[in-house]
Amino acid sequence: MSIDNSAPTVKLDPLNTLMDVRAVAITPGDLSFAQTIGDRFHDHRGRTVLGSLGVMIDGAMGGAVYSGLTSGHQSVLAQVTVSAAADIPSTGTVGATGALVHLDDGVGLASGQLRGDDSTLLAVMAGRAMIVSRPPVVAPDDYIAGPALDVPVPEEVSDLSGLSGSDVVEGILAGTIKRGPLAGLLDLTLTEVTPGAVVGELAPVEWMANPLGAVQGGVLISATDAITGLAAQTLTTAEQDYRVLDHKIDFLRSPAIGGPVMRAEASVIRAGRRLALIESRIVDNTGQVYIRATSSVQMISQQVHS
Repeated sequence: MSIDNSAPTVKLDPLNTLMDVRAVAITPGDLSFAQTIGDRFHDHRGRTVLGSLGVMIDGAMGGAVYSGLTSGHQSVLAQVTVSAAADIPSTGTVGATGALVHLDDGVGLASGQLRGDDSTLLAVMAGRAMIVSRPPVVAPDDYIAGPALDVPVPEEVSDLSGLSGSDVVEGILAGTIKRGPLAGLLDLTLTEVTPGAVVGELAPVEWMANPLGAVQGGVLISATDAITGLAAQTLTTAEQDYRVLDHKIDFLRSPAIGGPVMRAEASVIRAGRRLALIESRIVDNTGQVYIRATSSVQMISQQVHS
């Protein structure tokens, strides 16, 4: 897919506007988006990660199903899988395609890809959405501009040279190391850190909303990626790095905007020399599960990454 930056845009909700996501083409069952990326979406290491593209990933998978529906119906993303094929560039444009591959009375399936502006394959995606009949809370004609929303200012990136992964994450917990732009944007605050396990909190605030009045699935993808990355970081030595290879995320319940603070948890299930498996959840203050995810993480040396 080549990205046409001059293509006319289709009106999207404020969250997509905020995240610099624009529609390139939308036809029933087939769509493409583009997102301008940069340092305000980087993780604590200063990298563009899968979570940087969470809103667009949700839009591509959920939108592919929604675009094939008849009037009066909505779709809610129930599961998404995204598998990395290459490192995502630090700056530039990333494109996403979504295609409807199956639709029946209650379920839609979609597939898609993420590609760089040079057409390099960055990731492959699959999604499953459930069809619902409830109307949107906000109609497209009532959308306001994204920048008018009250959004936290993303944080900077600290120098992590010579630090072990545990030192980095414990420093973020203590406030001596910056959370990084993406976690700062989410206002993800760490509350517990042990080797192989990290817990944080974030609030479901207005700028995260989808048209149905709940936290958009892409925000939950971003939060999942952020907490998973920090759990992986605790496994590294000063000479190591990590790379998230894939996420499989089940959306079990939609957090309400203005609802209770969400708790994000990630724990390492298995850690080998080359590969780690991490499970994560986002829950409310009663333990009600919003999302459940499993992720594979590659453990690599700094020399290989560079």
